[in-house]
Amino acid sequence: MNEKAFWIAFNQVPGIGPARLAALIDVCGSVEAAWKAPIQRLKEAGLDRRSLESLLAMRRSLDLDVAWQRVVQSG
Repeated sequence: MNEKAFWIAFNQVPGIGPARLAALIDVCGSVEAAWKAPIQRLKEAGLDRRSLESLLAMRRSLDLDVAWQRVVQSG
């Protein structure tokens, strides 16, 4: 999976902006690891309940391959 797909995915998560994403990357090591991190690790990064729930919902509903293909096709 292209790392940019994970950046695109995080961009769609309500409640996770640049500061929270930076904290997630600091704790998890990469944007991909942050996307795939277990709940406890996400909490360690300082996500509040609302942001955590938004991220988990997006992980369940978003097909990263499809999202990435849309970006590629749109140029």
